[in-house]
Amino acid sequence: MTQPESLQVLREWPPGFGGVERVAHELASVWGGRVYSFDPQRQAGQTSDSCPVTYPRQVLPCSPPIARMQLPWPSRRLVTLLLSGDHLHGHLPSPGVLMLLVAAKVLRPKRRVTVHWHSFLERSPGFSGRLFLSYQWLALKCVPLLDGVITTSPVLSDELVRQGCRSRRVQVLPCCLSQEQEEKLLAIPPRPADPARTMRVLFIGRLASYKRLDWLLNALAELPRRWELQIVGDGPHREAFEALSESLLGPGAPVHFLGQLDEASKLQQIAAADVLVLPSDRSNEAFGIVQLEAMAASIPALAFERRRSGMGWVCQLEGLPWTQRPDELATVLTLLLQNPQKRRSLGLEARRRYLRLFARQHWLNTLQIWTEQN
Repeated sequence: MTQPESLQVLREWPPGFGGVERVAHELASVWGGRVYSFDPQRQAGQTSDSCPVTYPRQVLPCSPPIARMQLPWPSRRLVTLLLSGDHLHGHLPSPGVLMLLVAAKVLRPKRRVTVHWHSFLERSPGFSGRLFLSYQWLALKCVPLLDGVITTSPVLSDELVRQGCRSRRVQVLPCCLSQEQEEKLLAIPPRPADPARTMRVLFIGRLASYKRLDWLLNALAELPRRWELQIVGDGPHREAFEALSESLLGPGAPVHFLGQLDEASKLQQIAAADVLVLPSDRSNEAFGIVQLEAMAASIPALAFERRRSGMGWVCQLEGLPWTQRPDELATVLTLLLQNPQKRRSLGLEARRRYLRLFARQHWLNTLQIWTEQN
């Protein structure tokens, strides 16, 4: 008898550069099966992917965006997906994906339909903000009716249970790195505790408002000028952040906007860094895979604790007891700037935490157990 495949559906086109795409990509690298996407960024026509792809991908025809929401159009491909008896795993948040999961379960009640809850949404101004909060309310009503839920941290798991999911159906599966990434990052030696060394601060992320690069720039403006900042990523707020950097720090400040880099170039920046800062201010940033890259490379990561977000949990270190609030960022950066030995010891602790909680083998073991139990 043929073993059922595991099919996945998500809004984005994997592997991409975002967390949802990367998670779907890693699952597909283990499960195989086909991955369906709405592909709103129209990435399917690109000739190169950020990571090697060994699984089939298909685009589902969908509606034009309505307040950033896209729903699938009726199509033969959609009918095939809905009527299949194979395991279906969908990635939220996405109203279109939620609709597909519920429809698949209604059409075939005995079909195994599971969901990946990546993040909770926060209220934003305007019609689209109200629309997406309505979607989240509906998602929290529907998800407990499906066969299993994966989420990325104990913080999100506890909140899902509080919202009505049965704890035995919720599995914590933190994000992971590929085997190749992990091997290269673990091979990077710890940074030297050299008092003469300029502290290299690293930011990796899309240059959008909620990433709060402005908070990092303001914090660095309070420090003595014995640091430099490397900014990896691009986005709609790049010009605004460049202007803010110049107004705060002057045209000769050691702030470098590097744009979007390939994986090899990004690895070089990580290898040269002393600390990574992920200053996001919304629960949309629920984990931060870049933190894993830093921690595996023996770099401490700094992120804020937010309600309904696990990004602060990911990088917590016993050797750095701080509140993980934005108003303490400058104080923590000053401590790291003045104490290279502290930076080194925190980097070593970060790598130990990575190996204990986030190593790929742990991820594979947890995924296998969950797959067998569901």
